[in-house]
Amino acid sequence: MIEDDDKAGAAERREYFRIADQVLLKVRPIDASGVDAVVERITDRVPDRFTVAVNFAVNSRATARLLHGVAADSPDAARYMKALDAKLNHLARLFVLEEIAAGDFPQLDVTLSAGGVVFPSAREFAPGALLETRLVLYPNMIGILTVSLVTRCERDSAGPMDLPWQVAVEYQHIRESDRDLLVSHIMARETELLRRQRGEDPG
Repeated sequence: MIEDDDKAGAAERREYFRIADQVLLKVRPIDASGVDAVVERITDRVPDRFTVAVNFAVNSRATARLLHGVAADSPDAARYMKALDAKLNHLARLFVLEEIAAGDFPQLDVTLSAGGVVFPSAREFAPGALLETRLVLYPNMIGILTVSLVTRCERDSAGPMDLPWQVAVEYQHIRESDRDLLVSHIMARETELLRRQRGEDPG
């Protein structure tokens, strides 16, 4: 029981650890009847070009250990598989870039966590409203699709005039593999920030 409590506590800490980040973010309101359609895209029951890159990234992580084993027995085969994986990931990122070019994806300074995101907005959203959120992470241009719940929306007098609202959302529908990628991204950003604070080369 104690072990289960420790795991639950660790998962909660992971979900709500937040960092300041810069992302591309597109949101649109949906009603309860529209949630199922977005969830089908999140779970890949209906293909969505926006999520191809994150799907490939998840697959690359899953096959990394297998590829390491192949490298020991057949270095040429491993190099071929790595090259093929790189090509597929590059193609997937092109799909995301096409989606960005075709839609309204403003670059925003946000507070990001594995459980939600706080972002500036040109429009007000009522707490309790549901949003389809399309989030693009730098530098790999990975697109993550979620259904999010607005938990807070307040005027921000310190923000830019064209973005007067500060909106906080929690992810209601997100693949756990996508959440894991968010955690990895957040940890990498935190490490980069600490290195910069110490005056180290982030590369």
